[in-house]
Amino acid sequence: MTIMPTNVTWIFFIYEVCEPEIPTDPLVERLNLVEKENNYLKKMKKIEEKNMKLELHVADVVHDHKIKMDAMRLKMNAMRLKIRNIRKYVINKEVWYHYVVGLIIILVTILIIFVVVFKCFRL
Repeated sequence: MTIMPTNVTWIFFIYEVCEPEIPTDPLVERLNLVEKENNYLKKMKKIEEKNMKLELHVADVVHDHKIKMDAMRLKMNAMRLKIRNIRKYVINKEVWYHYVVGLIIILVTILIIFVVVFKCFRL
């Protein structure tokens, strides 16, 4: 004798499986996207380095000045792209630090102004 599940248990099972995803924090999603982008950039950098080495080798063999200049231009473009992405990542990641430092400086200056005003104009 086998026991068949009732409709209630099947509905409960379907509800459990089809439960909606918990929404993640947009900041976490953005950091995940930045990490993925950095991984892709690392892969792209490796591929570009291999291509650059091959191009430099071909340029040395052929002694073609134009090919050497193109290879160096590719290298410079890759470096610029890397620097741009590092700057973007650092700015996005450390914005809170600048806000905190600015807030502390403003609060200290306001405190100093109040102390000076009360000492100078004490009645």
